[in-house]
Amino acid sequence: MKDAVYLDKSKRKYKGNLHMHTTWSDGTQEAADAVSAFKAKGYDFISITDHDIFARTAAYDTETFIVLPGMERGGLNLVPDEDPGYHFGVLDDPTIEPMQERFHHLQSFEVPIPWEGQQSPQKLIDDMRAHGNLVVFNHPEWHLTRFEDMVQYDGFFAIEIYNHATEWTASSSYGAAYWDHALQNGKRVFGIAADDSHDHDPSCEIPEYGGGWVSVEAEELSQAGIIAALKKGQFYSSSGPEITDFRVENGFVHVECSPCQYIMFKAFPLRGPFHVEREKGELMTSGSMVIQKGMSYIRVECVDEKGRVAWSNPIFVADLAEEEQQ
Repeated sequence: MKDAVYLDKSKRKYKGNLHMHTTWSDGTQEAADAVSAFKAKGYDFISITDHDIFARTAAYDTETFIVLPGMERGGLNLVPDEDPGYHFGVLDDPTIEPMQERFHHLQSFEVPIPWEGQQSPQKLIDDMRAHGNLVVFNHPEWHLTRFEDMVQYDGFFAIEIYNHATEWTASSSYGAAYWDHALQNGKRVFGIAADDSHDHDPSCEIPEYGGGWVSVEAEELSQAGIIAALKKGQFYSSSGPEITDFRVENGFVHVECSPCQYIMFKAFPLRGPFHVEREKGELMTSGSMVIQKGMSYIRVECVDEKGRVAWSNPIFVADLAEEEQQ
């Protein structure tokens, strides 16, 4: 079994939010104010993903902060006039040559999207990809997604496993069960935490934004650099803790993190270990597990004293074996 480095503590990581709204759709702040709010919170990048309006905002880019072009495509529902329905995050991918013309700034799209049977979501995913975009399956718990949808639809590169806004509005912020269902059925998809924030008012005592993010280990802070790293899974997601290092060495998975109360290794079909210092009650900054024969994937959740979580992306064990055979 080959060693592999998934996150390297010696390399720079960039903090970003991939799901948010402005006055271009139903947000309360203009784009420039939202950019300022996230800069003040120490973010390196965001994507403005307004509802069915594509934002291409290079005017806000600097050497230390960038805005990724994107939108949230929704309004697709098999039950007419009922909400919630399918919502997909859309991120422009400059690392590929699209089959169709890329979307332009403030290009708007039809809502509601006509329902044409069970393959309607797949048709929408395929269309977004044809125009040169990555697709994220947004807030599956909030929009009452069926677990089988994680298997019957293809082409989304990630699932939104934490959505901060739905924690506030419907207590349905976590989507990791959907993620595991996809992974257990052979999907190779990553997990993303995001805000889905609509209000970025820094004067609020309990801000709606800044509650879920990705930390991306990219070669450079550029659209191409961030997107390339996202596609490779070179990031972790968080609502609080940090994962500084994540690797396989000598048949063991090792993780290093900011001080946490629990470190949980989520493996399938064999269960991974749960680490906690029950007797001393001390916080932990690292954990390890042996990779057992028969495991298909392994991911890690690090939970701090406030219950906030950092999620690694999965290690696909077959990839380690395949490398060994080459």
